[in-house]
Amino acid sequence: MKLSCLRLLLVCFGTLALVGGTRLMADEPLTGELTADVTLSGTCVVSGAVTVPAGRVLTILPGTTILMTSGASIAVSGQLVAEGTQDQPILFTRSAAGVSWKQIKFVEAADSTFAWCTFEYANSAGAHQDYYEPGPRNYHEAIVALACHLEFKNCTFRKCPSDDSHAEGDAIAIFSDDQDHPGKASAHIAACRFLGVGQSIHTRFAYVLVEDCYFQDKRGDNDDVDLWGESTPPCVIRRNLFDLPEYDDRINPTRCSAIITDNVIMGSNDHGMVLRDKGSPLVMNNLIIGCSSGGIAVENSCTATLINNTIINCNIGVRLFDLGRWGSPYHLNPGGGTATITNCIIWNCPKPITLADTSNTTVKDRGSHVTINYCDIQGGRNSISVSGQSTVTWGQGNINADPLFANATTRDFHLKSEFGRWEPASKSWVNDAVTSPCIDAGDPNMAVVFEPFPNGAVINMGVYGNTAQASKSKSGPTSAASRYEFIADQNDIIQTGGIAGVHWTYQVKGQFQLTIDFNAVTASFSDVNAVASDSGTPPRTLDPNEVFNMTALAGTVGTDHSIKFTGKKADGSDIVLTLTFQGDLVHLVGETIPPAGSADFFLFNLDAWAQKR
Repeated sequence: MKLSCLRLLLVCFGTLALVGGTRLMADEPLTGELTADVTLSGTCVVSGAVTVPAGRVLTILPGTTILMTSGASIAVSGQLVAEGTQDQPILFTRSAAGVSWKQIKFVEAADSTFAWCTFEYANSAGAHQDYYEPGPRNYHEAIVALACHLEFKNCTFRKCPSDDSHAEGDAIAIFSDDQDHPGKASAHIAACRFLGVGQSIHTRFAYVLVEDCYFQDKRGDNDDVDLWGESTPPCVIRRNLFDLPEYDDRINPTRCSAIITDNVIMGSNDHGMVLRDKGSPLVMNNLIIGCSSGGIAVENSCTATLINNTIINCNIGVRLFDLGRWGSPYHLNPGGGTATITNCIIWNCPKPITLADTSNTTVKDRGSHVTINYCDIQGGRNSISVSGQSTVTWGQGNINADPLFANATTRDFHLKSEFGRWEPASKSWVNDAVTSPCIDAGDPNMAVVFEPFPNGAVINMGVYGNTAQASKSKSGPTSAASRYEFIADQNDIIQTGGIAGVHWTYQVKGQFQLTIDFNAVTASFSDVNAVASDSGTPPRTLDPNEVFNMTALAGTVGTDHSIKFTGKKADGSDIVLTLTFQGDLVHLVGETIPPAGSADFFLFNLDAWAQKR
């Protein structure tokens, strides 16, 4: 059935629906295909299959309650905008006790948004293994996105498919590899709550930014956040709290070079994180507590970088091994795990680190391998369990000393300091009678950017190292300068626009100096000695310092591992450049923005990686 502009099949109790610019009072549930834009408010019933075709918009106003009948679904190829507010949230729920609805599915849709929405009673239980083999799929999650982008802000998922204590319905699926609808899928999931559901977020070859979310009481054999396959850019999981009670693994990237930073994992009856299969995930500034199988597992030929993590009260701190599952349906790559561990604290874990060989005899290198530098490992080198062909490279700066946490009983793992320790309870700096040996004990080759003054110009070990909550040192310089070199084949400047409408790509070579003022919390570039050239004959060349006016930019140090630079070009164009830190690497992303109303300006975009020298 199609919705007519003359009659909207909709129940909206005590309110009106807007269809195609005309306000109509409705007397039947919303069902069928929209033939005009629709705006819903009040209390509305959705029955059967509703379709939002390409070019149509379904808008749901703040304070609306959507009552979904048994098996009801919404399929969106157009756009859905459901933007509630804190005072007037939107509720997607069942129409009557004992029933559940199916899902909201987006297929090659326009960018769509959910804000301050609560989703409950979706019949969304299923197994993540359903998607591993090729072929058509029957998606079961409450919200599914195929080859499109979704925004979630301040949303809550709960009681899926029921309020039974064993209910384990899954919340969100973002997939790029559907056989019938392939294409780039992505999502931004911010400040959302996942309460008593199965799997919260599942991706396949799709970019997601998951930040400031709360996960509690996950049920079933699916993980809280399951990321499968590489994406461009890589997935980012940051500043989330994975709270108790808990079940199974909390974060699991497979063949995925995810960036996982600033998360708190309060426990698990399995692993805090599982880094699985071929990929290069970065795990930085995370606090992982009380995971029975292990804090972090590195498996099946994964190569992981672990920086400034604190792993505490886990049966095993870091595990490197081959899980198996080489055949159907998982098809994992055989091989041990490989990790570089830097500036980490692993404490009160009966087995701090274990390494095991793969049992697969077809693999040339059957071992697991770990390199450890500037870490505090309880028990030292002798506490590490190694088997067969596996190896441990015990590098520089490692110690075996009580890290002197502020209060492990209350789970405050800031480092004690006579010169200043951040106390979350009072939100103030306090002074201790002793100073942790982990202060100023990290890798001296890593830039100290975000630690408060005085910081000794050397990064701290542990989860708060190189953050605004790093414990203070006795003294230190007021500023620090570091030299960086652009990495070959990992950077470019793209020039577009002009009268001729050009599109030229340049590769950048050279170096620059970055100076941080710890007192002013500012940053600046100097001594930029770089050139950008294209592949033409003869090659075109640019001066990156001239294009982005780098040495004149003003930088503000943030709290999210980044510095934002702003300034202007001589032609009046604005310049915005963001520099993000990942260990001894920095990622520079910048653009020039011409004045409003200008024409025939060249536009420049920078995307470059550089390494500290």
